[in-house]
Amino acid sequence: MNIDVAAGLATLGEPTRRLIVERLARGPLSVQEIADRLPVGRPAVSMHLRLLKDAGLVVDRRMGTRRLYQLNPEALAALRDYLDWYWTQALATYKQAVENQGGRDTDAMVPEVSVTKSVVVEVPRVQAFAFFIRQEAWWPVATHHLAEPPGERVTLEPFVGGRWFERGHDGRECDWGTVLVWEPPRRIVVTWQVGPGWVYEPDPAKASEIEVRFLAESQQRTRIEFEHRHLERYAEQAEHMRAILDAPAGAAGVLRAYVAGLEEAHAGASPSPQ
Repeated sequence: MNIDVAAGLATLGEPTRRLIVERLARGPLSVQEIADRLPVGRPAVSMHLRLLKDAGLVVDRRMGTRRLYQLNPEALAALRDYLDWYWTQALATYKQAVENQGGRDTDAMVPEVSVTKSVVVEVPRVQAFAFFIRQEAWWPVATHHLAEPPGERVTLEPFVGGRWFERGHDGRECDWGTVLVWEPPRRIVVTWQVGPGWVYEPDPAKASEIEVRFLAESQQRTRIEFEHRHLERYAEQAEHMRAILDAPAGAAGVLRAYVAGLEEAHAGASPSPQ
């Protein structure tokens, strides 16, 4: 299938069409099912779907009396590859600029402090990613929480700008952070707006970040890399926070809970944590 990358990118420039793509990422839907979840009517949805189809991003099929629409994986892969090329070039030019600068201004630079963990699970990347964002199903909220008493569940809203928060038994919510990057099923980046006193930090500039990458080692095997970075933003508390997050109950404990939940949800999973 010939994919027009330029047409695909241009089509995704409209916010409603991006919302439709987000909905279809969860599975095939009819026009009415899409319209029910959007602030626009069925005629407008039909118009946007036609444009998405013309760009090759969406395909449709008839099932009985219904016509279902779904994303075209081949087209999305073409867009990803196109952007990956620019990402690679950007990294190369940035590296060159840093090397050309040499040692200038190094005294003013603060070294980045981070904690990195990884685990390998015997499930496809799409499934590994999908289960990770379903944090209400596996997050160890009894031991990893901000609310007092500990909340009932943790929710991660699946889109850029989405909230990451803890909800208590009484319905009260405690924010943890915000989704910065949403690239299913490859990676997600969220702010971790928690201060050294383990209370919510409203200023994102003082927040650390968590990036989780999902790397396909085979069709049935995925490596999850968990990086908690920018701990230097805690200034004199940076090393204290790094030690806590690098301890067995920190980032590694979160990944253990994820693997345990995944094993229960996907019979036969055989993770190999590192």
